[in-house]
Amino acid sequence: MQNYIQSNIQFIKDNGKGTSLATSLRNIKGLSTVLKTVYKLTLANPSNQYVDTSIYTLQSTTHDIFMSTPKAFQKKYNEHNVRYIMRMLALSSLVQPLDWKHLNKVAKKAKMLVVKARHDEAGYQGLIPVYAIANLSDGASIHPERLNRKMSPTINISYLTIACQYSYNTAERVYQNLNNWQVIGPTVNQMEKLATDVRMHKVITLDQIQPYFKPSRAPKGYEQPTNARYYRQTLQALDVIGWLDSQGLAFGSASKVRDYVKLPDSLNSNTKVLYDKSVIK
Repeated sequence: MQNYIQSNIQFIKDNGKGTSLATSLRNIKGLSTVLKTVYKLTLANPSNQYVDTSIYTLQSTTHDIFMSTPKAFQKKYNEHNVRYIMRMLALSSLVQPLDWKHLNKVAKKAKMLVVKARHDEAGYQGLIPVYAIANLSDGASIHPERLNRKMSPTINISYLTIACQYSYNTAERVYQNLNNWQVIGPTVNQMEKLATDVRMHKVITLDQIQPYFKPSRAPKGYEQPTNARYYRQTLQALDVIGWLDSQGLAFGSASKVRDYVKLPDSLNSNTKVLYDKSVIK
């Protein structure tokens, strides 16, 4: 087991030289640091909570992973950034968040004892996540092609983003965990309608985007975000993952399209808009 983990740590130290992971490990800030930290924690606390005992797992919160990173990393980033990087790692199958169906009988029993001790009638809230740790030498089981230079620890690759670019099944795999949770947000169909309308109208502002983001189903009392930051972050994630480009769209400043289409005079040239890329060709 130690040779398995240690060889992967050395692989990361070498930035995956000569492999399809090399570019991502070298260019996505923080990725190699967090991945190396995950492997070091696995080495320190080996466990087999996966049904297939040949796959090693790590039980850890993102807070503990963050606190185990080097001090230089902690000065630049925070726990949220680690959570975003862990989602990149899950998207590329370098780690795999597990849910109840993955755990063996012993692990399920141990988790259920925790639930019963808390008298948690609402579900399994607060259970420490468990991740399956990939063998980086097994190229067939990982997806480094899903990582790209645009990705950053400051951009959250959201559930919706992954579902748009890949599928709901892939989004479920990245976001699955031991705790009950509910994704509240727009659907892929709503985003495809947004893309169609952008191609029709050529340019759409953040204010005009908001109706497309109203969830088709939402719990009682849900209030849709009104701050522009929420919409900017979602569009940035759709851009980073490659979905906007696949739709022929771009998310950028109004100054890029002002010379080609009529925009309100009051619209600041630095304000971000969603536009059809054919407009500036």
